Amino acid sequence: MTEIPTNCLFNKGKTGCGGTELAINQKGHTIIAVPFVNLAKNKEIINERRKHKVLAVHGEVGNDDIIDYANSHETIKILVVYDSLPRLINLLSELGYNVYREFFLLVDEYHILFNHYSFRHKPIKKLLELSGNFERATYMSATPIERDFILDELKHLPTVIVK
Repeated sequence: MTEIPTNCLFNKGKTGCGGTELAINQKGHTIIAVPFVNLAKNKEIINERRKHKVLAVHGEVGNDDIIDYANSHETIKILVVYDSLPRLINLLSELGYNVYREFFLLVDEYHILFNHYSFRHKPIKKLLELSGNFERATYMSATPIERDFILDELKHLPTVIVK
């Protein structure tokens, strides 16, 4: 594969197979939403020496850091924790980007949305609301969820499975 399929629930089949790496290396601006700060930090460190410099956005990263990164990179590749997605979208919009049209959104570990919905309801509901505005968005996981348990906001999406 050279690109992540878009506008679907993407079951990549197994963990550690390079789904996030593929999203980072594909063409165009990319936002990868992840559930945990440590996951964002680890992916940022792993990709320091790769083709695209990746910025991890979470509560410890200031707005100026995001603005500096966006202004100094031709192709933007950002890992953002679910909770920080609204702030990131607002900042990129203020910089003149049409975020919903110009960026591909990959929601990584989307099974966490279901697992954490009851106790992280507000940030997950906001993520689902915002992700629905993207022209190109994919929800990726290696943990399959039965169709009956997929969140209502995602049930309209087809499932793509790597075999």
